Amino acid sequence: MSPSRPERGRLSAAAAKVRPGVFAELQKKVDERMQAHKPLVGLHIGDTHLSPPAAARHASLATELDVDCMYRYGATAGQVELRAELASHLGDARGVPGLGPDHVLLGAGGTHALFCVAKAVLDPGDEVIAFAPYWPLAHGIFTSVGAAVVELPVSQRAYAEPGLELRSMLEAVRTPRTRAVYFVSPNNPDGKILSRHDLEVILAFAEEHDLYVFADEVYADISYTEPPVSFGSLPGAMSRSALVYSFSKSHALAGARLGYVAASTEIVAAARRMSVHTVFNVPIASQRAALAALRAGPAFLSGALAAYTSARQVTCAALARFSGVRFHAPEGATYVFCDFAGRLGDRPLSALLSRAVDQGVLLAPGESFGEAFPTCGRICFSSVPEADLLTGLSALERALGEL
Repeated sequence: MSPSRPERGRLSAAAAKVRPGVFAELQKKVDERMQAHKPLVGLHIGDTHLSPPAAARHASLATELDVDCMYRYGATAGQVELRAELASHLGDARGVPGLGPDHVLLGAGGTHALFCVAKAVLDPGDEVIAFAPYWPLAHGIFTSVGAAVVELPVSQRAYAEPGLELRSMLEAVRTPRTRAVYFVSPNNPDGKILSRHDLEVILAFAEEHDLYVFADEVYADISYTEPPVSFGSLPGAMSRSALVYSFSKSHALAGARLGYVAASTEIVAAARRMSVHTVFNVPIASQRAALAALRAGPAFLSGALAAYTSARQVTCAALARFSGVRFHAPEGATYVFCDFAGRLGDRPLSALLSRAVDQGVLLAPGESFGEAFPTCGRICFSSVPEADLLTGLSALERALGEL
C-alpha cells in the first residue's frame, strides 16, 4: 500500500501553534476607525516617538558614506567594525568580559537574532522556561523552532514579594525536556528588573542542569532605579548565555531593524548559518545606522531616559486615579502593566479594549504576555509625545467609565 499523501493545503505543526498577532481580534475595529479618519492614540506598540541620533538617520548616512555600497550584498557575518565596537561596548557598559567580533551575531532586529540562536540550540520537543509576563514574540520564536514554552509567572510576584524563592519555582517546572530559560530584564511588559541575586540563582540552576539562558536585555539602557546587572557579567555565564539587544529600544531605530546577540563563538557560528539562510546579510544601511548611533555617545541615551522618566510619572499619576486598576510603577523599560480585574467584573478584557478603541486609544492585551494575565493590559508610554499620551489616558478613563 502506498503511503497516504498529506492533506492538500495543510499547514505545518509549528504554524498552527504560533499565536495570532497581539491585535488580531481588534484589527477590524481599528481599521474601521482609521478609515473613518477618527483619532486613535496607539499606546499598544513598543516603539518611541523620539527620532534617532542625527548621525544615524539615513539622510546623514547618504551624505557621509558610499551610498552605492548600501545597495549591494554585504558580508554574511556583518561588518567587523560594528561587531568589534559592540563587543567593546558590552564590556564597557555591561561589564561582560572577553568579547570580540566573533561573539556578536547581527540580526535584522533583535527578533531575527533571537530566532537564529533559538534555531541553533533548540530541537523540536525541547522546553523553554519563560518568565512571564514576557515579550510576546519570544513565545512565537520558540514555538516556531519546535520547542514548547513553559510559562513561569515571576515578575509580578517579585514586585509584591521581595525575596521571592526563585530556585524552588524553577525546580517545580523543570522536566527532563527542559533545555533553556528565557527572561526579560528590564521586563517587557511590566518593567521589573531582576536583581544580581536573582541572576545568580538562574545561573546556578542552569549550570546544575546544563541549560542555555536567553537573557533579553534590550531595555538595559532604560532604568529608573539602579542600573540593571547584565547576566553576561556573572562569572562563567557567557559559556551558556545568549544576551539579546536591539537598537530599536536603545536608539529609536525600530524601522532600521538592527539587533544583535552576544554569545559564545560556538553558538554565534551556528546561529550565523541560520541567519544566512533567512536574510543572507543584515542590510548595510542598517548596520551603518547602528554604528553611527553607537558612536554618537551617551547624549541621546540620557535625553531619551529623561523623556521616558517624565512620561512614566505622567502615566503612573493618571492610573493612580483610576479606581479598581492595579499596577506597579515600572523599574525600567517603557511600559506599565495594568490589571483591570477590579473594573471588569465578570466581563472579558475585550469588553474594555473594544470600548477603548471607540474612545480613541489602543492597548495591548495581557494574554499576549502570558496565559496568567487575562485581565491585564500593557500601556507603552514612550510611543507618542506626552500631550498625546495624556489624551490617550483620558480616553482610557472614559472607556473604564463605560464598564
